[in-house]
Amino acid sequence: MKRITDRAELVELANLLGVRPDWHEPDEQGITARVEGRSFDNAGFWPDDSHFRAPEIIEHHVILSQNGRDVAAVNLATLFAWAADPR
Repeated sequence: MKRITDRAELVELANLLGVRPDWHEPDEQGITARVEGRSFDNAGFWPDDSHFRAPEIIEHHVILSQNGRDVAAVNLATLFAWAADPR
């Protein structure tokens, strides 16, 4: 599963998944999303690092799947930061 850590990677992922640039109706491409983790932070504690960390500090992250296969994870607080950036 790929870690998405910047906007360019998210754009690349959208292209690979075949979703529209505005992510409108991604379910038409078999995309689902789920949120996991316990901490709303973006300090860098990823789910695959959990064997090194206490579970309560694993950050909220969105796991994107296509047709039932997990393909990428994006930190939820980072998504909010991107959405709030006026660029």
